[in-house]
Amino acid sequence: MYKDHPAMMAVPLPLIPLTSELTLAACADWALVLDAVGIPYESRTTSAGSSLWVLPADHARAARELQNYLLENRRPLAAPVVWPNHPHAIYGVIGYVLVLIAVTLASLERAGSRDWHDAGVLDAGFLVRNEGWRVLTALTLHGDLLHLLSNLAFGALFGYPAARLFGPGVAWLLILLGGGLAYGVDALLHPPHHHLLGASTAVFTALGLVAAYGWRRHLRNWSPWMRRSAPLIGGIALLAFTGTGGENTDLLAHLAGFVVGTGLGALCARLPMPPPGNMALQWAAGLVTLALLATAWGLALA
Repeated sequence: MYKDHPAMMAVPLPLIPLTSELTLAACADWALVLDAVGIPYESRTTSAGSSLWVLPADHARAARELQNYLLENRRPLAAPVVWPNHPHAIYGVIGYVLVLIAVTLASLERAGSRDWHDAGVLDAGFLVRNEGWRVLTALTLHGDLLHLLSNLAFGALFGYPAARLFGPGVAWLLILLGGGLAYGVDALLHPPHHHLLGASTAVFTALGLVAAYGWRRHLRNWSPWMRRSAPLIGGIALLAFTGTGGENTDLLAHLAGFVVGTGLGALCARLPMPPPGNMALQWAAGLVTLALLATAWGLALA
């Protein structure tokens, strides 16, 4: 039971109730309000809870002060962030793995009696020669087994959460388009003799996509700055640890992929995205992704 206001020691009854039964903490807060404005009160505690009592002459003023206090301290409740959770995200990862392995085997076997490496590798002159398909074909070529295995592992690691957020078809379509755009920008910033290949640019596009989408979605919440920025900070940290090693690592390609993915993720966070369960749309997006790759390789090998 709270200590009664000192002025109540000399005040005779009767008193009238100002509040109904409150929790002990709420009663303490309201009592502090009355103390601050100098209104005498008495606190009473029963098995049902705590209550405040005041003189009849002070009742209207006390009620007004408490109402003002509640209005001033009311905070809008932010709608909870609902994270999409698309099913069958593993299908996109399986498709990614199969495509890279299929292109690698075709390149090693020189399928169709063609040099797949020369036909699909990217260089700065691709625009002059009207060979825009190279920005996609180069994403599926690799220099050696270690290069392939690392991109398979990291592609699955970053592509799976992207597929959970956007759906397997939409996610990999965004990753392919973003990776192709980043590769094109990267190629134009290199000298003509520099050749580009490997899926790592698309891998970092997936990383930026997931990081920025989480960051922008958190901005809708009333939460501390660090909590809102945690997904983006995590993405940059992963970029630093996984994207800057190795003698032949193309740092600019990784950075370009991450920047493009970040832009796509921030944009998608502001747009209405397909809800989980719409598998017809996901299959359509997945088929478009495969059709783009097949068309690019068809043009490369023609």
